[in-house]
Amino acid sequence: GPSYKMIWKATIPLKIKIFLWQLFQNVVPTRDNMRRRNWPGNPMCSFCTNVETA
Repeated sequence: GPSYKMIWKATIPLKIKIFLWQLFQNVVPTRDNMRRRNWPGNPMCSFCTNVETA
């Protein structure tokens, strides 16, 4: 998509580009994604008591 071109052309470090691309793909290992993979832990955010999402 067009937002990916913006990420890859940005003048930021490669590891930040990869993280942003993963964030847009919703594959960052947040607690809600881990729960979908049968993670037995608590899905609640440690700071705000809501379900942790990207």
